[in-house]
Amino acid sequence: MKQSALIPILVLTAGVAFGLGWIAKPNGKDGQADENNSAGGGSKSGVSSSRPSHPSGPGNSSKGSGRVEEFLSRYTSGGTISPEDMTTAIEQMRKENDPLLRRKLFTELLENLTPENAKAAYLALQSGRRGWGRGGGDDELRLMSHAWGSIDGPGAIQALTEMRAERESGEGRDRGRGREGDRGGFELVSVLSGWASADGKGAADYVSGIEDEREQRMLAFGVVRGMMVNGVDEAMGYVASLPKTEDGDRAQSWYMSTIASEMLEEGLDSAKAWVDSINDPDLKGGALSRVAESAVREDLEGAVEWVTQYAGEEAGQRAVNRVADEWAEDDPQAVLTWADSLPDAARAEAYGEAFQEWTRQDATAAGEYLTNMEPSPARDSAVEEFSTSLSREEPATAIKWAETISNEEMRTDALTEVARSWYFRDREAATQWLETSGLPEESVQAVTADRGGRGRGPGGGPPRGR
Repeated sequence: MKQSALIPILVLTAGVAFGLGWIAKPNGKDGQADENNSAGGGSKSGVSSSRPSHPSGPGNSSKGSGRVEEFLSRYTSGGTISPEDMTTAIEQMRKENDPLLRRKLFTELLENLTPENAKAAYLALQSGRRGWGRGGGDDELRLMSHAWGSIDGPGAIQALTEMRAERESGEGRDRGRGREGDRGGFELVSVLSGWASADGKGAADYVSGIEDEREQRMLAFGVVRGMMVNGVDEAMGYVASLPKTEDGDRAQSWYMSTIASEMLEEGLDSAKAWVDSINDPDLKGGALSRVAESAVREDLEGAVEWVTQYAGEEAGQRAVNRVADEWAEDDPQAVLTWADSLPDAARAEAYGEAFQEWTRQDATAAGEYLTNMEPSPARDSAVEEFSTSLSREEPATAIKWAETISNEEMRTDALTEVARSWYFRDREAATQWLETSGLPEESVQAVTADRGGRGRGPGGGPPRGR
């Protein structure tokens, strides 16, 4: 069954996850350490400083090491790099065309980051960022932010907050560079990730004091990622401490899903055993659904058996949804057979997913099956998915199906979704139906809201992903 859209900030953190996924990994998995293995001892930034021995090659030759040492010697005085020299060093590093050497130079500059020169390094890197092309500027900027946060979290937060305020005030704003505000948010999350890896309590206390709920949830994601550097227990404890929200705790589930992704790197069996050990139902749901999603792709039979044991728990319903979603792509009718053995709430989840896929494959057969079903929560879920899927081709028929849903709230939601699709394709016919539909005024407004360009999203709210 389609899940309700996550809070807007989770759309943003989904993008941040890519930027942080290789930054904040424990046990030597840090993406930078894996790729470079070139930083010297005495790390100040928390970036891995291992230097294993390798046979001679382009990225590991003594000649290459000599070039790095010679580069650093130009800018280091008394064991440190001044802000002015750091600016020059970053600018020179950016001119390096050899990607392996550039990464080595960048690693060493991060190793020499200090609270005094960090802002200069950040500004120099920001001014020359080149996106996904040569140099990978976005990734470097996020990693720089993470390293800055690990050595001076409060200072980095203050500096980046002031920079973002200047951009938003319009003073000196470069309007041709796109969504500066969102990029600034990404970097704040990276700073919190670094700060939390070094001082989880300090980072968590800072986030808890933020009044804006949207920003608080975004930055909490950084805290979770940073705490995971030191193991999942600290991160799970932090997620458990977060206040309950009115969105069904979807933010909390998202954070647990992130932790589960880390556990999956240790293997599916280990991840499943970890989920089995979680006693807090508020934490279990997000972890269970994420691991189930991976399990069903690797071992369908085992995943079905494992998830079935949780089908009677509220925490297990989303996992049932994930298994059904993946399985239905290959065999929606087999999902229905499995669903009939599940408790009512889980059965409804599975039916919804099965019918969403079955409608795409054979709408006629799916409709015939629904015709013979007795009213039930499972039928309501199936009809909701059937009607919204059918609305793309036959909106008027989809409306008639949606009207047969027994649950009033679900019926209103389905009618609103179908009517939106109809209104987009045939405004005149949909408008005539709306006049006698009996839908609440807010639903009518959601149907007729402008969706073009920068228009408003579902329900008249901000467009998704913004």
